[in-house]
Amino acid sequence: MLFIFSFFSCEHNENLDEEQYLIIIKDQLVCMNMPRPKGSYNYPVLPGMEKWKLFTTTQEMIEACQIPTSILKKQTTQAVFQGIWEYPFFPEITFRHNYYQQDFETVFANTSVYNEFITRENAGQCLYSRILLVNPIYPTSIYSRGLELFMSQSIYLLQLSIEEKKNLIKVSFKNDSLRQVNNMQEKDVMREVTWLLISRTLSSAGYKPFINLVDTNTQLKTFVETSTINVSSNEEYDNFFKIIISNAQTFIN
Repeated sequence: MLFIFSFFSCEHNENLDEEQYLIIIKDQLVCMNMPRPKGSYNYPVLPGMEKWKLFTTTQEMIEACQIPTSILKKQTTQAVFQGIWEYPFFPEITFRHNYYQQDFETVFANTSVYNEFITRENAGQCLYSRILLVNPIYPTSIYSRGLELFMSQSIYLLQLSIEEKKNLIKVSFKNDSLRQVNNMQEKDVMREVTWLLISRTLSSAGYKPFINLVDTNTQLKTFVETSTINVSSNEEYDNFFKIIISNAQTFIN
């Protein structure tokens, strides 16, 4: 919740016109690095607006950001995901180390927009096309990593071809390198979201050497299934991810 109140620092009047609305979400628009899909939904209230300040509970905020099903049914898949991308609680899915999967499920469990998105047969392609375009470092890596967490869900990975899965891993490596070059700390735990995507992509692709490791390595199996890492030292932590990285490099080459 702290992110929501600090990320949107400017106050805005109610009944925003299109230009005012786009100003509020400008960082999300720049980060996604593509035109806002036609027919995207404008939330009637967002952090920074006076009406938002009147809410006294998180539940009130969530209820205010439910998109009517009648609108969602008429939208393209890209426009539906745009409602997820602009959802005020989207950044929170990558905040807590070891709880990425749990927070992902909690944040979107009862939202009309996500319940619609998972029904789309091209949802995986929608996410894949965005990962190819997204700016991995602007304004922070929070949004691009949230996109990676979305893509890591098996329901979406299954919709990709083997070649797309290989390319997805290549792009994930590239984006991680860009984050490190731009002075993001080497031990930044949000890197785990990238390794989660890569490991789940290997599993979804049916890459047997990695699948065999998952079957015999309890730590790796727990991470792939829940995003939780159980290690006791920095050395063990580094070696844990070297296993994922080396398998991924062999797979894509």
